[in-house]
Amino acid sequence: MVIKNHQKTAHAPSTLKKIKTVKQGDKLSNSQRTFGSTYRRLDPDLPSPTVTRSGYRDFIHPFEDRMLTVRELANLQSFPENWEFTGVRLDSYSSKRKTTMTQFGQVGNAVPPKLAKVIAITIKKNLLK
Repeated sequence: MVIKNHQKTAHAPSTLKKIKTVKQGDKLSNSQRTFGSTYRRLDPDLPSPTVTRSGYRDFIHPFEDRMLTVRELANLQSFPENWEFTGVRLDSYSSKRKTTMTQFGQVGNAVPPKLAKVIAITIKKNLLK
């Protein structure tokens, strides 16, 4: 079975070195200076922090030395397994870039589907009073 959007990123040796220093539930910024809240290794026993557009830099897999895939981030956001994100997976941030929204960006900018459903049900219920 092919799992959509589950392509692992090929990390540079310098990135892997950083990833390997972070323990479960910890973040790289606790031991060295970093930009933003990047390099946080998930703890499987705790809720995930908020998924953002820069999610591919934010979350380290709890057991493997790699960042999460688009599918894994989508799972955290409550997207159904059959939902497929299209377009470019990862932006190179090149000065010549033409990508307006990557797959990672689509996941991070989305309202989690289960949250959207609860909000919609609540609005509908209050409108029909």
